[in-house]
Amino acid sequence: MSAKILLAFLNYNTSEELRGACESLREAGRGVDYDLTIIDNASTSVGEREKLEEMKGEAELVFLPENLGFAGAFNKILDRDGYDYFLLLNSDLILPPGFLKDLLFEAGKVKDLGLGSVSFVREDGKPQFSFGPVPTLSSELINRSLFQKRYRKSHPASSDPMEVESLLGAALLVRSEALRKAGPLDSRFFFFFEETEWCCRMRDNGFKVVHFPMISATHLQGRSANKVPLRARIEFHISRKLFFKLRYGSLALFVLNFGIFLRTFVNFLAYLIMTIFTLGLAEKIRSKMKLYSGLFFWYLKGSPVKDGLDGRRWKK
Repeated sequence: MSAKILLAFLNYNTSEELRGACESLREAGRGVDYDLTIIDNASTSVGEREKLEEMKGEAELVFLPENLGFAGAFNKILDRDGYDYFLLLNSDLILPPGFLKDLLFEAGKVKDLGLGSVSFVREDGKPQFSFGPVPTLSSELINRSLFQKRYRKSHPASSDPMEVESLLGAALLVRSEALRKAGPLDSRFFFFFEETEWCCRMRDNGFKVVHFPMISATHLQGRSANKVPLRARIEFHISRKLFFKLRYGSLALFVLNFGIFLRTFVNFLAYLIMTIFTLGLAEKIRSKMKLYSGLFFWYLKGSPVKDGLDGRRWKK
């Protein structure tokens, strides 16, 4: 008996990328009986709804009245009965032929699978980080990239499925049995860290978090968030604070806040000095200075959550 699966794309002002993703799905989903839903997270671009309506024959369309973020939006379909798996997909993916059949075949061989995902490559073909360690005080206060690289060295390239701590959320396969026991995504996270928290909760409940390195997809990465870089970076800090509070407690959160504030101040000063020495002519340096200055003054203001991406906070 074949597995019943619901695929869901999440869209926010990315209908052009979504069209490409849906077109790739025609070959990627060949040989698999699946249902497809497109969730629009209250897009604001002119003509976005009309462009999505053109896809009505290909998928069920769900238009949310407000932007609920990654977790809140996907949770709208995770309570549906009758499915063995849910596959949560970013709109900025290009899936290769046979993707879905291969993924379900590999997932079916893993006992107690909770969450699974694949290898991601960028548009230029370069590999993207697809899995990594769960953040700790050491990783966040010393050098996150260094800890990620060390973790991946401890999980060398292989053609076999690997149990890992955390997955990139661009394409998450969740088994319904695990979903019922561990629960859905935590909707308190608007963007960033929601998949990390979910991976932790899955493992806490005895389910495996698995990376399938033999299956890959192209990830265009971050098209929506990149349009508002400072607010996106602030949202990252908000989500990280929430993750540490939930996972490690108030003391760890205090240490994190203090350490990140100091590091942000040092980075701000460094890029300010470099901007002065380059007379503001180096665009990359100038952009970094603006980003760190925005973050530094955000911390000085007391880190108000309304400055992040979640528009619902602005109304409070």
